[in-house]
Amino acid sequence: MTGTDVLDHLFTTPARTDADVVALVTGVVGKPLRRQCWVLFLDERALPVPFLLPVSDLPLQPDDHVEDFATLVAEVCVDESATEVVLVWERPGATRLFPVDREWVEACDRAFAERAVRLRAQVVVHAGGTRVFDADEPDDLELSPAGPCPGRSAR
Repeated sequence: MTGTDVLDHLFTTPARTDADVVALVTGVVGKPLRRQCWVLFLDERALPVPFLLPVSDLPLQPDDHVEDFATLVAEVCVDESATEVVLVWERPGATRLFPVDREWVEACDRAFAERAVRLRAQVVVHAGGTRVFDADEPDDLELSPAGPCPGRSAR
């Protein structure tokens, strides 16, 4: 398959399970290159909307800009007819999550919920692969290889 064929396949396959979300993120984001966040938008059938939002200028720690970020995402959801989003945390070189990463995940959970933006998943792309973030993990847990978190059931 060519690169275009792969992207066509990704954008015509619903992201219904955590494994589907990981496959989508892996295909779209690839290997981590810089510390940034990506927003992927899904429609009512869980198909990716052909609009990606990379955000590389977020501060190290969440601050008042989290509210602005959530508002922007809510507006894009309306404009692009998206019903849910996937947040992707790109972390080059990392093999574990740091407390600041958890702060971002939790701040976005709250800010997006306040704006009725449904988060399908928050995904971490790191040196060991890509996987869905599990809020119940301890901060010092080494990141597992690509795929859903161990013990996490597919949605």
